[in-house]
Amino acid sequence: MNNPVCRQCPVSRHKGAAGLLTIVRSGMTRRPKPIVLTKADVSRFWSKVARVGLNDCWVWTCGCGSGGYGAFRAGVRMLRANRVAYVICKGDTELQVLHTCNNPPCCNPAHLYAGTDKDNMRQCSRDGRVKPPIGEKHHFAKLTVQMVRKARRLYAIRWFQREIAELFGCSSKTISKLLTGKSWRSV
Repeated sequence: MNNPVCRQCPVSRHKGAAGLLTIVRSGMTRRPKPIVLTKADVSRFWSKVARVGLNDCWVWTCGCGSGGYGAFRAGVRMLRANRVAYVICKGDTELQVLHTCNNPPCCNPAHLYAGTDKDNMRQCSRDGRVKPPIGEKHHFAKLTVQMVRKARRLYAIRWFQREIAELFGCSSKTISKLLTGKSWRSV
């Protein structure tokens, strides 16, 4: 039997059997619980979305969770609204559901696609939403701002880079980079 065309979203089809929308995520060693939505859930979901033009953002109008993403309760589970929209119209995925519009409350299936965490971080970086940590906040930082300033003062009074590195317990290369401005430019 062919899957019926989804009347809620003109973009794709969804699976339906006996009033239930059941999607099982495949390809994972540990299978998460399938997302099960009744016809009532699907109807209730779309009633909470402000659907406008086909290419416009369809904004979630109810409660939001972290990061401004819509929150929808299906049974006892809380799900992100964008994932529910994706599941209804395109089927479930083990990947993250990402936005082409960078609008967290958007539920337009035309704006949603499945991607990896790496895809998500690449998009965030490209759009300027994530800035890499600098200075002490970087997870590989071995020095503090005070240590960097002191190292530069010691170098100015003719200490060798090797001696400064021994004093702070780091490599000569680390000291060389902070003295030449290849690292710690913010200080």
